[in-house]
Amino acid sequence: MDQRSPQKQQSSPIKMSINNIDKITYAIKDSWKSQMDENQKLFDQFLQYCKSQYPVFNIKFTCSISGEWLEQPVSFTQCIIDKKHLNDCFDLKQILKYLIQNDSNFMQDGYIQCPLCRSKSHFKKDIPLIPNLFFQQLKQQLNDKSKPITYYLSTQTLIPFYPGFLGKEQFQYNNQIQQIFGQQQDVQQSFSTIRKITKGNESFKYFHVCLLGNIRIQIPVRGKQCRHLECYDFLYLQWYMQQRDQKQLKCLLLGCQEIINLNELQLDSELYEIGLKSFNFSSDFIFDPQSSTLLDTYSITNYDPQIAAYKKLVPTTTETMNYIKSIYDLTDRIYSSTKNQELTDKFYEHPLNGDLNIIKDSSTNCKVEIPCRCIRCDKVNVCDLRFMSCILNQVQHPENRNGVKTYSVACPLCNNPFSPKKRHRDQSVHEQVYVDTKMLNFITTIKNFNYLNKEKYQLFLQKKLYPTLRFEELESPIQELDQFNLKLRCLITNQKLRNPIRGIYCHHPEAFDENSLTDLCSTGQLDLNLAQCPLCQQSIHKLTHDNTFKELLGQLQGDFDEVQVFPKLKLIKQLK
Repeated sequence: MDQRSPQKQQSSPIKMSINNIDKITYAIKDSWKSQMDENQKLFDQFLQYCKSQYPVFNIKFTCSISGEWLEQPVSFTQCIIDKKHLNDCFDLKQILKYLIQNDSNFMQDGYIQCPLCRSKSHFKKDIPLIPNLFFQQLKQQLNDKSKPITYYLSTQTLIPFYPGFLGKEQFQYNNQIQQIFGQQQDVQQSFSTIRKITKGNESFKYFHVCLLGNIRIQIPVRGKQCRHLECYDFLYLQWYMQQRDQKQLKCLLLGCQEIINLNELQLDSELYEIGLKSFNFSSDFIFDPQSSTLLDTYSITNYDPQIAAYKKLVPTTTETMNYIKSIYDLTDRIYSSTKNQELTDKFYEHPLNGDLNIIKDSSTNCKVEIPCRCIRCDKVNVCDLRFMSCILNQVQHPENRNGVKTYSVACPLCNNPFSPKKRHRDQSVHEQVYVDTKMLNFITTIKNFNYLNKEKYQLFLQKKLYPTLRFEELESPIQELDQFNLKLRCLITNQKLRNPIRGIYCHHPEAFDENSLTDLCSTGQLDLNLAQCPLCQQSIHKLTHDNTFKELLGQLQGDFDEVQVFPKLKLIKQLK
């Protein structure tokens, strides 16, 4: 005869719902309705405490136990009371499934344990879970997009978490970020004001890409006197200038002659809000005169050739629009992953293997815009992320296979099958592919190639991603001169001369600016192996620093265009 105690004989609400997660999920949500004020008060107290403990932190809108997207963010009541897990959250269905699967470990004698901190919560009729109002609020501000963010709790400022190397640098610029968001906004620098002056009320296309770094802008800024829609990304601009120990640069937009000072940058809050609520992988916007705002191209399209090539789509149906949105959500989530840079670097530790043709995806016959491959691929070839997301979506949701032209559960590049997640320890489908950040940089930066082949990509990798100027330290050719007049402009770029260098065969006072030449090499516009000095036509494949000239430039107090130099006297004067 079973001698178990009455308490142990009683079935838990979780045990009863093992075959009906949806039913108990609905019951839990319904029970929250009478506790809304109490839950809000609990979270207010929680956040007030956290302000002093966590001034800035990163948030991913994924379940902390399963890694899946948060549909209904929840927390354990006891954890919130104990003020734990500010940037951790669970999805309601995922945590229920997890607790059911781990019944013996996480349910003992009428108690439930938090999987993260093991704190115990007693239950009687209801599961001790409450809606995480903090995560819900942030999701609404992001328009329910899945991009990870950096959040400043004291000022309630949220910023998309930068992917790749900028994400690693982001925390170093916390003070600058808070200052730019805390400054008073200049109405003359808003998108609406500049648009009325330059575009009127016409429809036009706007590319939300940094003028300096060719990356998708997260924090849009301009110089104080700039009057154009095009912007710079704040974090990239800060990082770029710090690497060169500069405080200002001339605006790179053709026709704009303004000098951009790091201390006088202006935030365009309108563009920031628009970018914040758009898909992270999209940098194309269209201005709609009727709504007087920018619309994300991917948010308003009802036809995408990358997706249409995989599934038969009827552009006008609600079903099609919902399907496209689910693909974009998955695409955005993969694109936003901080693992992309890490996996890309790992891939390029080895020589490039296989052919490369990114003019057209072999599966869709469309141009590759977001290059990706699966984590098992060992060849350099890629496909577009939206097409790959279609396959991943069908692996995860077999019910969406209707209308698929050629169904597949494997990588279209290497034919290795994807693994649908069955248990919580299994790798999520979206983590089995990654965006090649280096090739994405290649596609974004190089505009004039008729055929983007493997050889040109290898050349790009050498110049763009690893730009190095080769130097030999020689004596300056100017130190034997009595005097000369000189314009302080780089011979090649005509930019301000600050760090003078010259080819080892050049014997004239005129010089190049080191930062300007580095930029030309980094964008693939200059091949030093072939370049010649425009003044003496000598090869400049090897360079030398002119330390004598640089010391003389250090004497100048002001910003001058032309000077008179006396090398033997170690004197430099403004030319009147």
